[in-house]
Amino acid sequence: MKNLFRLICYDICKQLFSRPAFAPMVALAGGLGAATVIAFVQMDVLNARDASGRAAAVVSRIAETPRAVPDEQLNHQAQSVNYPRALARAFALDKGSEREDLLRDLLSSWAERNEAALVSWIAALKDPAVRRSICSTVCLAVAEKNPSKAIALALAPGLDEHDDGGLLEYLTMQWCEKEVATALEWVLEQAPGEWRDRLLARASFVLSKSDPAAAAQLVSGLEPGNLQKEAVMAVLHQWALKDSKAALQWAAAFPEPTLRERAFAEISNIRNLSAARDVES
Repeated sequence: MKNLFRLICYDICKQLFSRPAFAPMVALAGGLGAATVIAFVQMDVLNARDASGRAAAVVSRIAETPRAVPDEQLNHQAQSVNYPRALARAFALDKGSEREDLLRDLLSSWAERNEAALVSWIAALKDPAVRRSICSTVCLAVAEKNPSKAIALALAPGLDEHDDGGLLEYLTMQWCEKEVATALEWVLEQAPGEWRDRLLARASFVLSKSDPAAAAQLVSGLEPGNLQKEAVMAVLHQWALKDSKAALQWAAAFPEPTLRERAFAEISNIRNLSAARDVES
């Protein structure tokens, strides 16, 4: 009965090509699945002048739609979505949160269905700024569920920009939040250099929340310089919150007087704040 109901809804949607704004609504009501809804949203974007509000509203509800098991017709419809054309039309809409939500959902859906095609499309974009922006949007969306896959996307040929705006560092932190051991193993496998040190600095900060001693060992192995100093202070802060005595012992071994004094001051501030909170309570 459910399959019959979905087929009826699908046939109704096909009859609404001349009025595509209604098709996504029927698709949602019929439980046709996210891919089919996006296909009809695409028609809305392509054919309606005021599609921005309706399309974004429908796409934002996709996550709430039960994912039905489609028949052959629905599979064919899902595969026939023309993502490049839908994205081109979406980019032409007025800037705003609705436009950004629509772009994000289209890119995320494309990444899920045909990652290779999406990577090729992004790599072919001529404007480096646009390419980086779209790459960031895709990777951040994918990282919500799969940070390691998001990193692989960011490093795909044609997308690994020299200046990634800190994207890989952020993705590394997200991965560490979910799977710190696996993420650290990947970072340590990278070629030594400033790029790996930046990733290690981010990873060590996440690690310091659960194992500050291990994080301290990581940052101690970074190349001396400002990056290492800031990484050391970030780890020290987390360690002092957990065990100020152990953090103080670590800081006392710092060879550079300026960094050592800065660390002592940081620990002192944390102790004072902790004491003040104890008095208030």
